[in-house]
Amino acid sequence: MATQEVLRSSVTHRATAQERLAATALMTEHETAVSDPPVFCPQALGAGVLLLGLLLSPKVPKERPPR
Repeated sequence: MATQEVLRSSVTHRATAQERLAATALMTEHETAVSDPPVFCPQALGAGVLLLGLLLSPKVPKERPPR
């Protein structure tokens, strides 16, 4: 079984004002918007439904040649 020792330093490091500001800036950096969210467009929905109906509709039967 492995044993581990915990070494604690008697010297503590206090961050300077510049270090605290840098760390705060890194943690609180705001994300930028890449693009706007999609906007609802009823015309596009109607065209999509129309196209879907056209694709799913049965084909016109071909006329058979007389025998």
